[in-house]
Amino acid sequence: MNSISFSLSPSVKGKVFFRNAVSVALLCLFALPASAQPQNSTARKQVYARVQQQAAETIRQEALRNGWEDYQAKLNLFIPSEIAQYAPCPAPLSVSMPGGEHLDLRRLRFDVRCDAGNGWDVAVTVKPDIYLQVLMTKETLERGHVIAASDLTRRKFNISNLRSGYLTRPDDVIGLTLKRRTRELQPLSMSQLDSPVMVERGQRVLMVANQDGVEARTMGIASKKGRKGEMIKVKNESSEREVTAMVVDMGVVRTGYTAPR
Repeated sequence: MNSISFSLSPSVKGKVFFRNAVSVALLCLFALPASAQPQNSTARKQVYARVQQQAAETIRQEALRNGWEDYQAKLNLFIPSEIAQYAPCPAPLSVSMPGGEHLDLRRLRFDVRCDAGNGWDVAVTVKPDIYLQVLMTKETLERGHVIAASDLTRRKFNISNLRSGYLTRPDDVIGLTLKRRTRELQPLSMSQLDSPVMVERGQRVLMVANQDGVEARTMGIASKKGRKGEMIKVKNESSEREVTAMVVDMGVVRTGYTAPR
């Protein structure tokens, strides 16, 4: 196994800077195009340098897509032993990632190919450790708890090991309800959260309808509980007709929607 670690942090202008002297040397390596890389003495060294470069760029692009403000990454490369049988490639190596747009940060695979000389190809696995500031709960919280700003803290965590995802922005979770109990300093993910119930079954609710720019309001009885954006059946108190309505606020539904099939 070969491994190397480096840390990145974007500036306000969106450029990326390395944090220490060792990393500065790595930046020079990563910045070199494949055709400009120095010829290495063995095929293994060629593959190591090329995959290291490509993996660093892949993670950098993922950081830009997800808006990571600051992160540190360590690359763990696993190169098959068969590489010792191959002669150094006289031309730049080509690298591709199978799997299309799906990116699993727990395990990256790179197919490396030499198209010159006798030609050869190997599959290299990279297991990155990516440390990022993520949202956690300050203390143990029970199921049904509505998240408040005071419940949250941000700590650096290896997101490569988070199967259920992670969250970084407090605004994305404040006001949501926990689906299950969370432990102290446990990273939060959307799979753990739900919108709060805004309408209870049997509750008297305000029904709002808009037609031709005219708004009409009346009262009704909810046939089931609902969260914001959910479609529920509501019985109009005046006409006793049951209609489909969308939950839009606490105790408020909007009619005129067709229930999804």
